[in-house]
Amino acid sequence: MFRLKCLWGVFAVLIFSCESMATPNNLSPTVVDIDAPSKVLFIGNSYSYYNNGIATLYSNLVRSSGLWNNSEFSTRQKTISGGRLAEHLAGFSELLTRPNSQSWDVVVMQEYSNGPIKNNSSATEFQQASGQLAKLIRAYHGTPVFFMTWAYKGNKAMVQQLRDAYVAQANKLNMLVVPVGLAFAASQEKFPTIELYSKDVQGIDEHGQVVYQTLEKHPSLAGSYLAACVFYATLQGKSPAGLSYTAGLPLEQAKQLQNLGWQTSQQFLKMNSH
Repeated sequence: MFRLKCLWGVFAVLIFSCESMATPNNLSPTVVDIDAPSKVLFIGNSYSYYNNGIATLYSNLVRSSGLWNNSEFSTRQKTISGGRLAEHLAGFSELLTRPNSQSWDVVVMQEYSNGPIKNNSSATEFQQASGQLAKLIRAYHGTPVFFMTWAYKGNKAMVQQLRDAYVAQANKLNMLVVPVGLAFAASQEKFPTIELYSKDVQGIDEHGQVVYQTLEKHPSLAGSYLAACVFYATLQGKSPAGLSYTAGLPLEQAKQLQNLGWQTSQQFLKMNSH
């Protein structure tokens, strides 16, 4: 059983509008630590399944650290293309005992890209669905954790909006947040030459040339690897720096993302500990 170590403060309340998110810029997480899990289930959508899946990348980092024990460790993911957390509710109780009626130490919840902040309706759905899922996860002796997603490429305002939406709901539900979105933002500032996004095809033009969508939101391999590094740092409580698994990225690039994953996790989780 996990022991949540909580730092209690004043719970912030988000006020949603269709056009903007009126949230405080200093909203801090109240749950900043959990016991390192052996069994982790990821639920989400394409953000989680791109590039062979966040579960695979995360487990490969754990394996390369020497922590993995085949008789105790496992990861799995359930994803729906374009899916929202509300769509994962059906049959979720059965999923929590599969395979072989095992229980999951941690269940990671990833909402649709702009679901928590798009408008009143989507924000309310996010809050209700995540609340129901967290209750079910705890009923099966697991610990629910939020996957804070990243902003669309070039949308700096979205970084803070998503951050505060996830932190506010996590504080309400007594949950840990994995700050992947903040790591994306930090990487774009520190390492602008590392491409974290992949382009989606819109179609072809009159010359038969591929035309890409203007909006860039899905992760490149580097983006998914950075996300896995933040998960490793936050869930295992250890730095991924120096791990030999690079997912095929250039060694120097992988090192930069490993270090950034640890730095982002530590800064986010320690901000309320002094």
